[in-house]
Amino acid sequence: MGTNRRRAGRAVSAAVVSAVLVAVTAACGGDSEDTAPAGGLTAALGGIPQDRGGQPLVYTDVPEVRRLTERDPELYAVLSGFGIPELAQADYAGEPARAALGFDETVVDSSVQIGADAVRLTGRFDVDAVTGAMKERGWTETESKGAPLLTQDGTRITVSPSVRSLAHTRDAALPPLTDPETSIASDTAFRAVADCLGDDTYHATLYGKDREGHLPGLTLFGIGARAGDDGTSTERLCAVTRSAEAARTVADALRPATAAGERFAGVRIEVGEGAAPVVTMEWDNSVAELRPGSQNQTGQLPQLLITLR
Repeated sequence: MGTNRRRAGRAVSAAVVSAVLVAVTAACGGDSEDTAPAGGLTAALGGIPQDRGGQPLVYTDVPEVRRLTERDPELYAVLSGFGIPELAQADYAGEPARAALGFDETVVDSSVQIGADAVRLTGRFDVDAVTGAMKERGWTETESKGAPLLTQDGTRITVSPSVRSLAHTRDAALPPLTDPETSIASDTAFRAVADCLGDDTYHATLYGKDREGHLPGLTLFGIGARAGDDGTSTERLCAVTRSAEAARTVADALRPATAAGERFAGVRIEVGEGAAPVVTMEWDNSVAELRPGSQNQTGQLPQLLITLR
């Protein structure tokens, strides 16, 4: 793979989460029958170490998004990359994904993009095919913890029959091939957001726990989309706060977006109870302005919950 293609791949991957980061930054062996762990948002979060919870995370249920984009390409256009940035790289290079990467979207179950620098995929991977495809394009193969480690210009890839992990920079930690002993799925704030969004969400962005620039008292917030049996799709914002006062502050920050004439006009904002109240708002997706995943492009709602300091 030439230098231009490598650069294009890194640019494509970073672009997928760049809109998420804009607001935050402004504020501050062979074929295997092995299968990935049971699907769903919570299972995917179980593969992310707890020390990565401060970064934005973008989750995609790949089989479900494939089904939805096939049914309605226009509505789900934002998700056409299935959460696999390297697919765009292969397309840019004019190569079939299996030839360029050693796999394609049909074998991937879930994708979690971690910040702008790392991606963890679960699925069913032919380890030999993946390593062979990379080596054919000039990647160097070594071994780390009993698994192939492929490197090129600071980018690293490791793969097992059920997980493929990538880190784009030397400083980025390579996501683990096995679920860590302590993951963000065991964190109370992440559990609350996952419960609120629904484990059957097909696409979700979690904007980082306790990030500098979040509204005072806002611990974590996420936006996730779910599809109904009737073909409709809805999105929900869930924000975990540290007090009733903080919950009211979050609700007040969101409310202008729901005023008459605004994009979310008429959408109800609800404030939960308890020691860590959850603020929610839910809306119907539409082709006109509210495609699933579009908040990672417009940043409208995320920016309301982030303040410059």
